[in-house]
Amino acid sequence: MTDFEGGKLSSCEQLTENHFLLTTDAEDWPINRSPWYAFKVKLKKPGKPQKLKLTVAAVDARSRYIPKISDDGDKWRETSFTVQDAKLNFDIEVSDQVYVAAQEIIDNADYQTWIEKISASSSFGQVSIGESSQGRKIDGLIYQQPNNKEWILIIGRQHPPEVTGAMALLSFVEEIAGQVSNNANFASRFNILVIPNLNPDGVAEGNWRHNVNGIDLNRDWGKFTQKETQIVQQKLEQLLTEDQRLVFALDFHSTQQDIFYTMPTDYHIAPQELVNNWLAKVKEHSLSSFVVRPKPGTSPGRGVFKQYIADTYHVQAVTFEIGDNTQRDLIEHVGVVSAHTLVDILLKTPSQAFIYTAPNAETK
Repeated sequence: MTDFEGGKLSSCEQLTENHFLLTTDAEDWPINRSPWYAFKVKLKKPGKPQKLKLTVAAVDARSRYIPKISDDGDKWRETSFTVQDAKLNFDIEVSDQVYVAAQEIIDNADYQTWIEKISASSSFGQVSIGESSQGRKIDGLIYQQPNNKEWILIIGRQHPPEVTGAMALLSFVEEIAGQVSNNANFASRFNILVIPNLNPDGVAEGNWRHNVNGIDLNRDWGKFTQKETQIVQQKLEQLLTEDQRLVFALDFHSTQQDIFYTMPTDYHIAPQELVNNWLAKVKEHSLSSFVVRPKPGTSPGRGVFKQYIADTYHVQAVTFEIGDNTQRDLIEHVGVVSAHTLVDILLKTPSQAFIYTAPNAETK
């Protein structure tokens, strides 16, 4: 059964009395191979536990995620598995019903609950950014003071299966909210816009990568063919008027290991060393089990968020990637540490340092 947000299966075939082959196919092709699956196993006659063998196959893709099991769709645990011919094989025991998913499920309702919690317990307010292609609300959090001129932008969940990145964003923003409440210097200087769930349609549909129109949102920046990226652009145009400036941006993702995709220091951004200084602090204050991997690079013309920010606003932008299998308590720790150290670095950076001046530019 896939009658819940994030549910995704293409077919189910019974091979023997207790062995089932479950197939997941992408919403469309070509696509970055991040095979998502989520389904519920429910007994017709609950009561007597049954042991089942499940085989999960992804069409034209190799298994990427360790299977997660939940009795209630809220608390999740990993299960042992084997891989044969690119298929996952594992056993489950069912007394009534069991959820199985590629990663823990963080659905649209979870985001709404989280936004309401943060707005009720901090100086952040809830803000409506707009609607998705299918008309789902895209809400966020905003902290804005009339005398603050510098903006920080944080977005997440452009790619639905990238749940560890979503976890990092939640802990990161919770720490930022605490800094706003307890750090008067930070609160009196920076405004902040957080859009934690930019692709609610893809999240609801259990998409591997795209929105409902078959578009990778992290290839649409600057092109703005999709409502989801358009409404962010429109919100920035509304906020960044007169002397209001964007000074830093982050987008959260997941991949096979923890990586910070950064802009090269010699790119036309300011301040050039800010991110290097920040990541050095993250490394200094993180647990030794977390490896800080900066990966500078450019991707002109591809519609990538960090590239668009760098080219449009000439400031630093970072794609914050968390490994698929990074320990969940470590993700929370890194979210807190990275937020705390970023605040420290930003406060030590003078406002004028965020203003990019082209080489050999005339001054008047």
